[in-house]
Amino acid sequence: MRYPKKFEFNFVHLLTTGKSMTVFMSILQRCIRIHRILVLLSAALVATTAFAQKDAPNCPAAPTQPSQEKVQELAKSAKDRGFLWKIEKDGRTSYLFGTMHVNKLEWSMPGAKTVAALRDSDVIALELDILDPKIQTQMSDPANFGIKPVQLPVKLKQRMEVVAQRACAPIAMIAGMHPVMQIATVAIFDARFSNLEFGYGSEIVLSGAAGAMKKPIIGLETPEIQMRALMAGEPGEIIDIVESGLSDFEAGKQRKQVVRLHNTWASGDLTEFQRYEEWCDCIHGDTDRKFLKRVNDDRNPGLAAGIDKLHRDGKRVFAAVGSLHMVGAKGIPALMKDMGYKIERVMFDGTGSVNSEIKQEAKQEKK
Repeated sequence: MRYPKKFEFNFVHLLTTGKSMTVFMSILQRCIRIHRILVLLSAALVATTAFAQKDAPNCPAAPTQPSQEKVQELAKSAKDRGFLWKIEKDGRTSYLFGTMHVNKLEWSMPGAKTVAALRDSDVIALELDILDPKIQTQMSDPANFGIKPVQLPVKLKQRMEVVAQRACAPIAMIAGMHPVMQIATVAIFDARFSNLEFGYGSEIVLSGAAGAMKKPIIGLETPEIQMRALMAGEPGEIIDIVESGLSDFEAGKQRKQVVRLHNTWASGDLTEFQRYEEWCDCIHGDTDRKFLKRVNDDRNPGLAAGIDKLHRDGKRVFAAVGSLHMVGAKGIPALMKDMGYKIERVMFDGTGSVNSEIKQEAKQEKK
């Protein structure tokens, strides 16, 4: 069995009672302990938090196991966050959920409407089953898929080291990675300054839910699809992508972009989220546009086809995919509509506006 019984839990029970909180604590502890996972989720290949740099004076601490009191608080205050759609066809209902691959502990607990959708589904479909050891092994080396290494020019390598040091990313560990993986890993460590952790990301929590509810996880893609989407460009293109990313870090824009994106997701403001490319100030030329198209829009037809196949095979599907895959005319909800599905967004309490809690957090980030 992939998930030991001590990790099994019932989300609804946790939401409605004060019992079994230690079980959810175990889930969170398990998430924190996940190691050697290198996985492309939306536009980033996420590196494990187990490689955290040793404590430094100005570095955020690595995540620790929350106390029982904290878990009780999380269960009582759980809110639906993000984007959820109900899709119907052939007399069956499935669901689309837009995820975030790093998240805050306080936002990790799903709310009642998300839990209900999970309970009403037969399978949980993710981009990849990121807790599958076979998947982790395949993702550990791009050469498995014929992706050739790219060497950064000396000056760009030096800039990477400076940015990595500021983000408290382990320079020695990332040095041997593909350059795009380097910049993605630095971004994951930098997100800790905003209390965002891979271990609390949507996919980790949903994987725990699948084990708890005894629902199978289905991968909608293969590691090769994701690795090639991220790293299969020509060396010159890869270098341009990395230079663009480093420039955002050096200009102090990266952290602001990440905070705004996650706050927008947490508040369920789909209109603002769909405008990401307008306000992120992260598309600096044709190379960036081409890269974003390859890792998002170009993968959407395959993801939608996978969801459709499961649904046509008689399964009620809870399909959880990176939120940037869910927006626009080429997003997965639009593609499912083109396939004849009835699409209805499930509105959460407070959806469409940034609530006072997130506004206060945004103010704190600016200080």
